[in-house]
Amino acid sequence: MFSLEEFVSKTLKLLEKERETEIEETRILTEKLPAKELQRRGVCLLKLKISSRRSGLYGRTVITFEPNHGDLPSHNLTPGDIVGLNPSTGDSQSESLGSGIVTRSSTSAVSVAFDDSQDLFSLNDDGLYKLTKLANDVTYKRLKRALGDLVKLHSGPASYLVDVLFGQQELSPSGKEIVIDFVNSSLDQSQKEAVRFALQQREVAIVHGPPGTGKTTTVIEIILQSVKQGLKVLACAPSNIAVDNLVERLADHKQRIVRIGHPARVLPHIQKYSLDALLSSSEDTRLVEDVRKELDSSLSSLKKTRDRGEKQRLREDMKHLRKELMQREQTATRDILKRANVVLVTLTSATEDGPMKLLNEEHFDLVVIDECSQALEAACWIALLRAPKCVLAGDHLQLPPTILSKEAAKDGLEVTLMERVLKLYCDRVMKMLTCQYRMNELIMQWSSDQLYQGKLVADESVRHHLLRDLPSVTECEETSIPLMFIDTAGCELRELDLPEEISKGNEGEADIVAAYVEKLISCGLSPEDIAVIAPYNLQVELIRLRLSQQYPKLEVKSVDGFQGREKEAVVISFVRSNPKGEVGFLAENRRINVAITRARRHLCVIGDSETVSHDKFLKTLVEYLTTKGEVQTAHQYIDVVSVNQGTVPLPEHLSDLMSLRKTTTEKGAKPKTNYQEKRLRKQNDGKEKHIASSFHETATNSGQTRKDGDNFEDDEKVQEYQILLETFINNNGQEVIEFSPSLSSHERYIIHVLSEKLGLLHCSKGVDEERHIVVRKPGTRENDSETRGSYQTTRTAVKSNHADPLKLEKNKTPQIDKSIKNDVQSIRDQNQSVTGDSSEPVLPVKKSDKVACAYCGKDVIKANFQLHELHCARKEKQDQHSQNAGTLKSQEQSKARKEKSKIPNVVEKLEKIDNDDFEALIATVQTFDGSCCFRKCKTPTATLGYTCEFCQGRFCLSHHIPEVHGCGDAAKAAARAVINKEGVLSRGSAKNRHSDAEKKIKLQKKLDNKLSKMAEKRKGKQK
Repeated sequence: MFSLEEFVSKTLKLLEKERETEIEETRILTEKLPAKELQRRGVCLLKLKISSRRSGLYGRTVITFEPNHGDLPSHNLTPGDIVGLNPSTGDSQSESLGSGIVTRSSTSAVSVAFDDSQDLFSLNDDGLYKLTKLANDVTYKRLKRALGDLVKLHSGPASYLVDVLFGQQELSPSGKEIVIDFVNSSLDQSQKEAVRFALQQREVAIVHGPPGTGKTTTVIEIILQSVKQGLKVLACAPSNIAVDNLVERLADHKQRIVRIGHPARVLPHIQKYSLDALLSSSEDTRLVEDVRKELDSSLSSLKKTRDRGEKQRLREDMKHLRKELMQREQTATRDILKRANVVLVTLTSATEDGPMKLLNEEHFDLVVIDECSQALEAACWIALLRAPKCVLAGDHLQLPPTILSKEAAKDGLEVTLMERVLKLYCDRVMKMLTCQYRMNELIMQWSSDQLYQGKLVADESVRHHLLRDLPSVTECEETSIPLMFIDTAGCELRELDLPEEISKGNEGEADIVAAYVEKLISCGLSPEDIAVIAPYNLQVELIRLRLSQQYPKLEVKSVDGFQGREKEAVVISFVRSNPKGEVGFLAENRRINVAITRARRHLCVIGDSETVSHDKFLKTLVEYLTTKGEVQTAHQYIDVVSVNQGTVPLPEHLSDLMSLRKTTTEKGAKPKTNYQEKRLRKQNDGKEKHIASSFHETATNSGQTRKDGDNFEDDEKVQEYQILLETFINNNGQEVIEFSPSLSSHERYIIHVLSEKLGLLHCSKGVDEERHIVVRKPGTRENDSETRGSYQTTRTAVKSNHADPLKLEKNKTPQIDKSIKNDVQSIRDQNQSVTGDSSEPVLPVKKSDKVACAYCGKDVIKANFQLHELHCARKEKQDQHSQNAGTLKSQEQSKARKEKSKIPNVVEKLEKIDNDDFEALIATVQTFDGSCCFRKCKTPTATLGYTCEFCQGRFCLSHHIPEVHGCGDAAKAAARAVINKEGVLSRGSAKNRHSDAEKKIKLQKKLDNKLSKMAEKRKGKQK
């Protein structure tokens, strides 16, 4: 436990680290990237002109900027952001003209409020300017000042509270019990106990509210009961959204409330409770408006006059008017704040440099901090120094405050005041809410057992509610269950192999998320009632690419961006899937707790059970989902996703990230997956949407087929193909029938089932887009390769009705073992009928207690035969995938070489022209000689061009390099010949890599001198 002085000293150092990290990230963004790139990223607006100026509250000047032409480009500047103003011309280091806060933002204009301390009269209305989003240093200064006030505090209303919270004084005994007439009569027993406990405590009370337990409702009741006792309450929260939520709740009870804060940061529908709105309707408003009009008039005159003396006089008048305006506004503001029962403000705005300075230090009797577990402790002390008692509400088992510096967070900056006080006093200062009103009981139970000692109880109104209970939602498998787990283990849906500093993504999981969301929407669920949550920002973007354009009201956010929210259905993508079992910051228990507890009626988790189970906490979640919910394998979504969506094109910035993927796999890593090959084959097929609904579904644990399997024969496609195959059987002159490569996965499945039913043999032939199904009559002779292909294809088709054999090898059940055994036996029977030769059967040959494997031919003990055969099947499948991947890659490379080397051949063109047509020959030669010979490039080369010494073609300056236009091999051979013949080494070759020691010392001295000069220049710049 730290003393007060130790806490302040350590926190100041950690805040300094956090500030340095924030500044460095902003500097890297603004200095190393050009202005156009910053504008493309949405943090900068270029070539803006001033459209209007006006005066605002407390002497602020509001300037509206609009683009020089057309509308503003897409940007991230929102009301409340701090922006810097610079001339649009020049580099990013040009002199700053000031900084302000965005008050309004639209597609056509941006309004920025500047303080009176900044001289903006010299801005030219005809000039062009740029706005750049800045890091907020105001918050850091306020936190530093609050810690300084804390360590200097020796008297005042909060002096005893400070000693108690640092363990230097004992807690005072609770006050006597009081009879409470609850304003909200619907409070449950735990909420009423928390209200009573908070009112009886003398220094500090903590309301621990797990997800969905009505924490804010309890806080509102505490505030209302305190007002009934005649107390003045200061209500705070770390974010503007949380404060506005309190304002909305209190407004329903018609209390005298005031919301302090910049008007741009207050929600529009509650602005009538803001200080600005209350000032505009006060008795002193008329005088204030007269002064403001006179100020605007002087400002207009200042812009028109060119006389220096007149400008000076007008500026002096404006200073006096501003002073008078501020005095009158301060008087009106003080009266409004004193009459209010509850003042609401964010933690970092409850400082002495705002309206709060107009109140006495003993004005407030109680400080209430909602969402205390999401605020830095230093921020809490800004408000706590104003009252002798505090009530802290939050959940320290959800996400902590956002901290950029990992080092500062690790050293203790993320430890909140709520956590520290609970560790100091435990249950002596805390009451926990236990009845939750959000989640279905099964969604709630895992979180309750793992983090809340199993104390949470679902209210009867939500205990069993499901999606099917909502209006217009039809009953199906997804809407009739609360928990769904889609396991990608064994499906090779690996995360993107990107550098460590780049966010993580998983395209396979993103495709499955899109398919599952569409399935929910097809069941009647509105996109507004669905949320998709991913722990990584890159995955959020990948999912948005697939869904946001079609469903703009669907929310796709990170875990951090969805805290405090809830939706009827939530789909979570865990992203991580790698051979090493690395889970990254998924190992943060609080982050997973937040993600899981956002769902009300339905929760779907998509992830690799093998990877995430390396973390003990996540393993308990996987086991719970497997036990209490429905489990599906990702196999049943792969074909649907491949056919319906293909490959989603990525935007530029994501394409750049994807280019960083490693081209070589790690040692022991598996080759390109069947899923990836299917996507490449089917990305341009344009299949119909009904595949998703007709796709054969599988229950992983039970081995059962889809629920509509009984209606299989009613399908029109089934009847169509059954008639076709029966006609083929009756035709004695036809022994083989080949189907089109464009068949869908559902149609291939139909042919497989009917062939099995009618006793026909079937296999796949061809590669990539030419791959198709071939059906033969029994007894038809084939060569060995075709027979083996039929064997493997039949086996794969049969196994598609069951779980992945790679998973079965690890997690077998007797029911699945039996189905595998039947499949293997049926495959052996078919292979014997394929060969048609009883003297050389394909069935296993018994040798005493051993059986011969049909794959490798080895004799295997009977007890081990099944696992051995599964192992051989997996190995052959991997070899086939590797071979297909290599063939595909070589074809692509060959195609690329051919495309690249398609340089127009002058000789071929000349041969096509009649020898007697001399003018045509001259014109053709001149045409080729006057333009670039590179394919599809028509750049003139008569003036600027280069003739290649290897192919004698003339190229433009963009394509003259031999490696670009296809003569790279010839250039390398020529360079090697020169080196071998003359012994000439180019710069950077082996013998030139190391300079002599003397030259190295000179270069080092030169570098040191340059660095010292640059350092001196940096030190000389002062604001």
